[in-house]
Amino acid sequence: MAASEALNVQGESTATTVDPTAGGTPGVASVRFPQLIPIAQLVAIVAGVLGIIWNQQQSIDNLRTELTADINRVEIGLDELRTEVANNGQRLARIEGHLGIGVPDDPPE
Repeated sequence: MAASEALNVQGESTATTVDPTAGGTPGVASVRFPQLIPIAQLVAIVAGVLGIIWNQQQSIDNLRTELTADINRVEIGLDELRTEVANNGQRLARIEGHLGIGVPDDPPE
């Protein structure tokens, strides 16, 4: 008695396929519905491809959200920088006016 036969319980059928070249008999599923094996393989491939596409879309959406948040932070930082530069320009103009120095408007001709 082979080891695989010793593990089978009487009256219990297995749905696995046995390699016929190894001296075994084909399984129940491949004998009754041989046309379903290629269909099952195709469905598995299609499901895998759809899963990969879905995962890539989720990754791209997350990256897009992070990029948008980063762009918004940079824009806020630039606005603050513009405000500071304008304030520094005004302060410099007041200091130059107070000290009576500055760049003349037009050089004499």
